[in-house]
Amino acid sequence: MPTDSNRMLTVALTSDIWDHIIDRLGDYADEAEERPWLGDCHDCDKADPGKCPQHQQEAEYGAQVRVWRDQIVDQLTVQTATTADLVRRTGMPLDTSLRDVILRPYIAVRNLLMRDGILTLGDLAAVNDEDLCGIRNFGAGRYAELRAVLRKVTAS
Repeated sequence: MPTDSNRMLTVALTSDIWDHIIDRLGDYADEAEERPWLGDCHDCDKADPGKCPQHQQEAEYGAQVRVWRDQIVDQLTVQTATTADLVRRTGMPLDTSLRDVILRPYIAVRNLLMRDGILTLGDLAAVNDEDLCGIRNFGAGRYAELRAVLRKVTAS
């Protein structure tokens, strides 16, 4: 079975569990980075200052764990941002029409929003996420498409 190392994993967990995971990753990274100092190593030559070569790999792994933790935090920040936050990140004026922002192939999203009276980015920012998902025929799929469009606009 081929594996793709660039796959995105989507997991729904409570914020308490995510906080615990992130804290543990940070603790593990700290322990792995502190451990290779000669003062803490009983089997290595203490006369040679600096990091113990035997434990250098563990220190590098600790640094990698810290990078992974930072990536998880960044992904959670993006995933938990509200639509209003995403609208603000675009940097576009709030009176910008949705016709100028939501283009093909997302016209269905734009039409559903406009049918409900959401005509500008300001209107979109004023509506909370629960109300957006409550729009007739909008649902979770269209909501995900809207967020993807706003992320693309922000990135460009």
